[in-house]
Amino acid sequence: MNLALIGISHKTASIKVREKFSFTKGRLKESLIKLKNIDLVRGVILLSTCNRMEIYAYLSDTGLGMQKIFHFLTDTFFIKDAQIKRYFYMLNKTEDVIRHIFKVACGLDSQILGETQILGQVKSSWEIASEMGVTCELLDNLFTEAVNVGKEVRSFTRISQGNVSIGSAAIKMLEKQFGSIQDKSILVIGTGKIGILVCNYLKEKGVLGIFVSNRTYAKACELAVGCGGKAIHFDRLKNELRTADIVISATSSPHIVLPYKTLSDIMRLRNRPLLIMDLAVPRDVDPQARSIPGISLFTLDDLTSVVEENYAKRQKEAKSAEKIIQKKVSNFLSAKYTKGINPALSYSEEMLCSKKERG
Repeated sequence: MNLALIGISHKTASIKVREKFSFTKGRLKESLIKLKNIDLVRGVILLSTCNRMEIYAYLSDTGLGMQKIFHFLTDTFFIKDAQIKRYFYMLNKTEDVIRHIFKVACGLDSQILGETQILGQVKSSWEIASEMGVTCELLDNLFTEAVNVGKEVRSFTRISQGNVSIGSAAIKMLEKQFGSIQDKSILVIGTGKIGILVCNYLKEKGVLGIFVSNRTYAKACELAVGCGGKAIHFDRLKNELRTADIVISATSSPHIVLPYKTLSDIMRLRNRPLLIMDLAVPRDVDPQARSIPGISLFTLDDLTSVVEENYAKRQKEAKSAEKIIQKKVSNFLSAKYTKGINPALSYSEEMLCSKKERG
């Protein structure tokens, strides 16, 4: 018996690969049920964000269980094992899994070191799994503690000081491209968490021309009011694309939102360049749009320069966070709900996860 982890992230794969393993909320819930029904899985939690997809599982047979979970992924997304396995990391020791989720919750494994959004995503992934009845006592304890560690690290270090998020990194990149963006006309597509963050940052920067669009117009109106912008009906996007200086797209659509033909047609009607920043996974913008004259297209993977600058500033804080995490890992392993757990693991672990199931 062991805790195990199978995952893919910005550290191991490009967005072209990561987007193949992106879960919508509906698909995530359906997949959790299917994963729990694998006979070797005693509990499971699935963490899916723009930069990572990780499956945390409590297995009665670690080796065989991990194989079955990986086959589930390749079957679900219709991808051959040989094509994709090199992009995945697989942890099969309980201590390694504990340390990893603690680092993730603290933002130490994020593309933007110390970013805060991941803590809510970790908590949400656990809440969804709990709601679906597919987790277990050990995983409940693990994710509860991960959230607590994430909060403690942010309280006792400055790892998350200032604006630290994908949204803030995107705005910094825009400022590197344009200098001041106050006088730019900026269209934001999508009203999810990233869209909200982006709009708030634009407001802080004093941008006067903020336009917000979403398939649900009421949500676009709500966000536009909050940031002092104007809502745009989704079916009128083409008109706005003709006049915007910058487009930031961050929807949760499983399909392309801005196709090549649409953008190609738009650029024939414009007499100036258009910068597009695609912050979605899967991507909102057809990757081939890079070849359209006048378009500059950036994705999450293009935030490298901003990421490296952020990392250099926060290295000292990261070391302090690592010390806290190491202590918390040791404490968790010695706690009463993990008694008997070690890299070799024993039957006592099975009792922990089956206790909840027996009621």
